[in-house]
Amino acid sequence: MQQQTERIEGAWRREKPRILAWLKGRVREDMAEDILQDVLIGALANLDALEPVRDLGAWLWRGVRNRVIDGWRSHRRREEAGEVDLEDFDAIVDEALLSAQDELERRRILDELEAAIDALPSGQAEVIRAQALYGESFASISERSGVSIEALAARKRRAIASLGARLGARKDGRKG
Repeated sequence: MQQQTERIEGAWRREKPRILAWLKGRVREDMAEDILQDVLIGALANLDALEPVRDLGAWLWRGVRNRVIDGWRSHRRREEAGEVDLEDFDAIVDEALLSAQDELERRRILDELEAAIDALPSGQAEVIRAQALYGESFASISERSGVSIEALAARKRRAIASLGARLGARKDGRKG
């Protein structure tokens, strides 16, 4: 077992710089290190299963590539289910906050955001709060509420459009 750990650590030291460089070209920099760490932890946790592996460097590369591919597939599935709209919601909030002159103005904008969410139909408001504010997945919301993922995605799209219009009108000096 100790010999196997040393083999993994040696492969880790040899391959880490090249794997990280490869990963940074494909995922965010903060994710690259996390992916590599996860693969190493998985290897160390399954030392018995790795005994027949001759080229641990190649094994690390394959594990990292598999993680990246799994991430892309997961992202595509979430996107197809309409779950990737968080960036739109974040952009709306960030834009409003960045244009704020001072903390009092920021607080007022956040209050307007809360009021805008409260003014949404209850199903839309629930999806925005659950997913965009609390990070809950569509699958979890669907299971809890009994509403299909497709319906939840549609509600979220309508909610984001309404919030963008309402907060955009505020930004332009009009009331929305």
